[in-house]
This record gives sequence, structure tokens and C-alpha cells, in this order.
Amino acid sequence: MPAIADRTDVYLERFNDAPARSADEPTWLLERRKRAMERFLQLGVPTLKHEEYKYTDLSALADGQLLFATRLGGAEAALPSYAAGRSSDQATGAGPQVLGRIQPGARVQSLAEALRSQPDLVQRHLATIADCEDHALCAVNTAFFPDAVVLTAERGAVLEEPIQLVFGDGPAGRLPRVLIVAGRNSSVQVVETYAGSGAYWRNAVTEIYAEENARVDHYRAQVESLDAYHTGRLQASQERDSYVGSFSISFGAAVARNDIGTRLNGSGCECSLDGLYAVRGDQLVDHHTSIDHAMPHCSSHQLYKGVLDDRAKGVFNGKIFVRPDAQKTDAVQSNKNLLLSDESEVNTKPQLEIDANDVRCTHGATIGQLDSEAAFYLQSRGIGAGRARNLLTYAFAADALERIKFGPLREHFEALLLNRFASQEP
Repeated sequence: MPAIADRTDVYLERFNDAPARSADEPTWLLERRKRAMERFLQLGVPTLKHEEYKYTDLSALADGQLLFATRLGGAEAALPSYAAGRSSDQATGAGPQVLGRIQPGARVQSLAEALRSQPDLVQRHLATIADCEDHALCAVNTAFFPDAVVLTAERGAVLEEPIQLVFGDGPAGRLPRVLIVAGRNSSVQVVETYAGSGAYWRNAVTEIYAEENARVDHYRAQVESLDAYHTGRLQASQERDSYVGSFSISFGAAVARNDIGTRLNGSGCECSLDGLYAVRGDQLVDHHTSIDHAMPHCSSHQLYKGVLDDRAKGVFNGKIFVRPDAQKTDAVQSNKNLLLSDESEVNTKPQLEIDANDVRCTHGATIGQLDSEAAFYLQSRGIGAGRARNLLTYAFAADALERIKFGPLREHFEALLLNRFASQEP
């Protein structure tokens, strides 16, 4: 078998055929696609030899077949209950379903529509926030994405209801691209759901730009087929006094890799990067996070919790950078994992890189099993062993779930978690 790094010719041939590029695209976008492809050819699909991927085997993605195949196997995937709503009138062509009411002050457009109505905004932000310099999979998305969702909130707009984007079966949803721009003093909630059937590779990129005093609450719910690969990148850029919250839910896919980051460009910024992953069988889930404190008087919070059963594997690598000018930084990072079997495992590595002297930064990681005394106590009160196991598992994850502000989303995954690791015992 040829080396994975040498198998980028398939991608190059596909790029030269230009199936994802439209003659109507502006020159600046074509140039960004070209630079992304050049960078991918230099980097190649990551292998276990790459430090950032040493626990995550992506060799099945080397030839691109799972990404570019024109058909998916299996029946159409059922959507989670919270996403089973009527599509809005502002659909985005061949892209995702857009659920819910599009409220005053919000726009949800396809790339072509946004290029006509707000070309300067798209040029300023699309493929600039999520750079491809050290992210080969992001480069693949930038080179090939066939369409994009451009979601904007006008200055001062407060959107009470979340906008839901549902990416299901079909080749058009294999390379999702989302750009969210929150204007000054605006507030927006976005829920991205990924569900599919059969064997495929979905490679998603979301970019967020939060203007001064804007608030963005973003949720990514990944319930892909257990035969699928899911790779995703969420990158935010924040201006003064803005807030970005990210919650990553990862229950599906055979292999899932999530890269999540934000850069705090102005003083008074705040961010929360949280997540919950629950995997079993031979699933693997990998979260890499990065928070860049570039300015003073900013705060960041991270809580990632994992529940793993059978032979499942988890990876967490969290990085916090505090630049020399970022005095008065307050950063807290925590990764906690619950192993339900002797064969499951977690590799966790929280990191701090601090170049300022007046800061408060803490990080920590834990890996443990269920408390046998607590389980015995519940059983002594007449609760069966299987039910006791489920209740203790839910209790472990509860504080993470409480950070989900969108009620239907939280309730769906609360119920799913309560039954996901059900024991055969009564």
C-alpha cells in the first residue's frame, strides 16, 4: 500500500476537474480554494505519525472515496426528535434543512445568495477565520465545499429561538460549510445536527465572527451512522466584550474528530467551550480545543465530559494560550471521563502556555469508574443493578448537560444518555 501522504493525487485530480467550483464564484474565492488545495498537498491526510493525530487512525480516508462517493449505503437516517420540525422558507438549496422560524434581524442564505446580497461580508470572513495552515482536513473542505450556509444577525437583533441546520444523507452534505456573523449587540443561537446512514466521511467546517458585545451560542450534535467518519472544525473570532459558547455532543460515528477553537481579539471577551461524548463498541472520539487569549480582561471556561463503554476510546487535547498582552486572564479547563468497562480507554492532555504574569489559569483531567459504594447504596434501596448504573452515569454527565440552554436538545440527549448504556441486568 502506498504511503498515505502520497495518495493526495486523487484529491488533486478531483480538484482539477472542479466539480465543486462554480463559474459564478468570484476570483478571491477561487484563489482561496487554490491555496487550500496547495496546502493540503503539502500536509496530506494526517497519519498516526502526526503528533496531533497519534491516537486517531484516519487511514480509511486517504483515498477520498468515503468523501467523494456519489451514493450512500443504507436507508435514510431518522432525525432526532428535537430536529423533526418543518423547514423554513429560507432554504439553502442542496445544503442542509433549515428548521424553525427565521426571525426578524436574521438571514440564512446559500453562498450564491450571500455573494449577491452581501459580497463584502462574505469576502471578509469566509475561509479567513478557519485557516488551513496546520489543518489539512479544513483545507480539504475549503478546496471542495460545494455550497455554504451564510447566517447573519443584524446589529442589535436578539433572536429568541435557535436556528437549526440539519445535515443528513446525500453527497451535498458531505462537505458542510457554515459562516455565522453576529453583528454588534446581537444574540443568536445555532444548532447544527449531523445524522446519516451507511459508510461515508463527513468533513464539516463552521466559522463564527462575533462583533463587539455580540453573543453566539452554538451547538453541534453529532449522531452519525456507526459506520461513518466525522471530522469537524469550529473556529471563532471574537471582538471586544463578545461571548461565544460552543457545546459539542458526540454520540455517533465510528471515528469522530472535532477541532474547536476561538481567538479573543478584544478585552472583555468571554467564551465557553463545553462538550459531552458517549461512545461504546469500537467507537473513537477525539476532541482538540484551542483558546487564544490575545487581549487583557478576558475569561474562558471549558468542561468536557466523556462516558466510554466496551472497547471505546476517547482523546482530549485542550490548549490555552495566554499572550504577553493578555493580563488579567481568567481561564479554567476541565476534562473528566467515566470508564464503564476495563477495555475502554482515554488519552487526555490539558495544556497551558502562559506568557503573561497577572493571570488565573487552572486545568485538570480525571479518569475513573463508577463508585461501587454509590451503586451498592442504590441497589440496597431496591434499584436494580442496571438501573443504578444508568442513574450514576447520568449523574456524572448532568452538569455538562445543564449547560445546554436549548431545552428540546438537552431533553433529547438526557433521555438518550439514560438508556444508552443500559445493562442486561434488571
